[in-house]
Amino acid sequence: MLVSPNTVTFSVALPEGTLDPAYLDESGKVSVLANAVSGSMDIVTPAEVAALERLRAGDAVGVDGELLTGLLERGYVCTDAAEEEHRYRSIVDGYFEAIQQAPFQFMFIPSYVCNLACPYCFEGELTTKSPRMDEEMIEAAFDAIPMIQDLHENSGPPYITLFGGEPLLDTAYQRGAVEQILRGSYDRGYPVTAITNGVALDTYVPMLLRYGCEEVQVSLDGTPEIHDSRRVFRNGKPTFELIERGIDVAAEAGLRVLIRVLVDEHSVESMPRFAEFAQAKGWIDHPKIRLFNGFTKATTFLYVTPDHPEEKRRRMVRGDVKPGLQDAFFQMLKANPLVDRMLRPDPARIRAAVLEGDRVRPNLQGCSAGTSVVAFDPNGRVYGCPETVGRPQHSCGTFFPEFRYAGGYRDPWRHRHVDTVPMCRECNVKLFCGGGGCPIKAWAASGGDFNTCFCPKVSSIRTRVETELSYLLPMALRQRRDQVTRSEGEEGTWEQMTRVGSFPWMS
Repeated sequence: MLVSPNTVTFSVALPEGTLDPAYLDESGKVSVLANAVSGSMDIVTPAEVAALERLRAGDAVGVDGELLTGLLERGYVCTDAAEEEHRYRSIVDGYFEAIQQAPFQFMFIPSYVCNLACPYCFEGELTTKSPRMDEEMIEAAFDAIPMIQDLHENSGPPYITLFGGEPLLDTAYQRGAVEQILRGSYDRGYPVTAITNGVALDTYVPMLLRYGCEEVQVSLDGTPEIHDSRRVFRNGKPTFELIERGIDVAAEAGLRVLIRVLVDEHSVESMPRFAEFAQAKGWIDHPKIRLFNGFTKATTFLYVTPDHPEEKRRRMVRGDVKPGLQDAFFQMLKANPLVDRMLRPDPARIRAAVLEGDRVRPNLQGCSAGTSVVAFDPNGRVYGCPETVGRPQHSCGTFFPEFRYAGGYRDPWRHRHVDTVPMCRECNVKLFCGGGGCPIKAWAASGGDFNTCFCPKVSSIRTRVETELSYLLPMALRQRRDQVTRSEGEEGTWEQMTRVGSFPWMS
């Protein structure tokens, strides 16, 4: 009997009284087993963890037969290493085969110019002055789409995203360029989405509807006070009310609106007030509106080139979301259920497994930019990640005045996954992080090698999952207690689960 190499044990701190003390280890935490190949996740007792560790060491003597059967059924142990490897390979290979039929996103950047001056913008100086896509360039970008899909061996449906800078600028040029892109997409049967700051969204709604735009994404940074302290026009004037109006006009006209709420150490405590505002607006339950959160982050890695000295490369890549922000975010959520209802945060991608009984889904690729995203910029260049646009060292070709594809740069990135990065192959939490972290950061830190790893340390991957589990598990246990309906003397589901010493999230 062998422990599956994909079995992970997480140690989770829960509020006192959440579980029977029999589940607590010496540190007062509970252990959660998870296996993203079998899809299982279970709360286990210290005795069960000890038995699993004996099996891991090759000692099956004294392990209870009923427990062994349960571990085998849940996929935490196996009888044949080759068969387990086959199950793993079928998931990994099947995923990347599916990508070849998945939708492919093509982002059009009419110009880099933006009318806002957000201090954390990753495009920075690019937004003050920019060339423009003319009619010939826009047509050349459309012509490049089937060639790029052929190079990616992708047969999925293309879709177009308006991107910037700010794509929906209220200027004559921008309106003409956007309409040409929309019309070209409509004529070719390509769905369209838009990512916009939202300040002129209301004026674009008729045009977006005319050409069948599917959805728009806008950003708000919390309450008007927080938002208007940073997402402002270049002259310092506020934007919250304009964006609020744009959201309302778009949603009421029938467009789907995604509201991205950026959270950082300055805004996290204002989220409860913003949730109350969103609820009063009717946004939280609006059928056309969905709110989700992101974290502001450092983007110095975008300026790295492979010829920088190694220490400089690593220093510029190091750091992303500020330490402690995620913990502060979840602490705020615990005290404010309305914020959770508004955002439904899921940084470790386990929410559905914990709260809805879904299987644990393997995270085989941390970002779709490598395989199914391309951006066309107003310089005629092609980029594989929207955060890298405008940085020539990250260009993977040109679409104008001629089509060129930098296969030497793009192909290792496109084929990168949990098995191509040597450090990831032997890591049993790789299916919870996507394998190797951000490819661009890995490329930048290593001096130009995509098949290297630049991810948070394994300990911080564990911490990410454990932090989310410590937040979600009490919610799940409360839900299950509330749902237990039984006649007098009948043992309920919760009692059955805890009595057998496991928590079967999967049916």
